[in-house]
Amino acid sequence: MIMQAIVIEVQWERLLVLDLDTRQQVLVITPDAVRFRPGDFVRIWYNGVMTRSIPPQIYALRIAAGPWENFPPVRPSPPVISPPVVFPPVFRPPFFPRPPHDHPGNRPPHDHPGNRPPHRR
Repeated sequence: MIMQAIVIEVQWERLLVLDLDTRQQVLVITPDAVRFRPGDFVRIWYNGVMTRSIPPQIYALRIAAGPWENFPPVRPSPPVISPPVVFPPVFRPPFFPRPPHDHPGNRPPHDHPGNRPPHRR
C-alpha cells in the first residue's frame, strides 16, 4: 500500500506523519528517518499492516520525499467492505418466581400434617 503524508516530527528511526487521505497521525518505523525534515511531503510504501495503537504504527518498506507536484496521483484503494456484525438471539428461559415459605398457606402440600404420605418401615 502507499500512503501520502506530511512529516510532522522526526524521531530516532521513526517519523510522525499526517496521512493526507485519512487526516490521522501515523508513526512510521524506518531506519532512514534522519533523511527527512518536518514539513516534507513523503510517499510511504508499506505492507498494509497498521497497528490499532494511538497513533497507529506502520513499518515502511520504502519512503520517497520531494515536492508534491512531482508525485503522480495515487489511485485510491478500493474500500474495505466488512460483513455486517450479526449477534445471535438472546434466549432467556421463562422465570417463575417461587412463593415464599413463611406463611402456612404457601407451603407445598406435603408439608401440611394431614397431607404427608404414610410412614413406611
